[in-house]
Amino acid sequence: MKKSLLQGSLPTSVMLGGKSYAVYTDFRHWIQLESLLFEEEGDFLSKLPSLLRLCYPVLPDTIEEAVEGMVFFYEGPGSSTKQSGGKEARPVYSFVQDEVLIYAAFYQQYGIDLTSVALHWWQFKALLHGLSDQTQLAKVICYRTTDVSRLQNPEEKRYYRRMKALYRLCDTRDESERDAEISRTLESLF
Repeated sequence: MKKSLLQGSLPTSVMLGGKSYAVYTDFRHWIQLESLLFEEEGDFLSKLPSLLRLCYPVLPDTIEEAVEGMVFFYEGPGSSTKQSGGKEARPVYSFVQDEVLIYAAFYQQYGIDLTSVALHWWQFKALLHGLSDQTQLAKVICYRTTDVSRLQNPEEKRYYRRMKALYRLCDTRDESERDAEISRTLESLF
């Protein structure tokens, strides 16, 4: 399966086991999927039917294929959970906690009203990751990711500690912890 944002048209299906399966491409489906997966209570297995309904109009033949296609489409092109140095990236934003900031950032930078536009999930992700540091969302992400221990000025340290506390994300699991939970659940299925 090819992952490219700029070469050809954006995918509306995934190829699994030699068959093409349509996927919902609107970013709202994938925001709901991510929010359900990472921010709502419950284990992966109990969420799986809802996750798959958010992804596919018609389910693939097997659960393995369905999950494979869902992960492929969710990740999209250019995805990586690794930071430089090989460390797993910690979550820096939340579609639930930061929805107002995300909406405002898209409107401020791109003039896009997310309540009334149709955007492919891959387009949405590219635009989200391309937001400038002039948006409040980018400033909040900066607060969350600043290593306070590296700051020399005591006043600056206090300020960043206050901002980190103010804008702290509820779910502080990193990607590897989330992936490990999903992997354990999938292994129990098969």
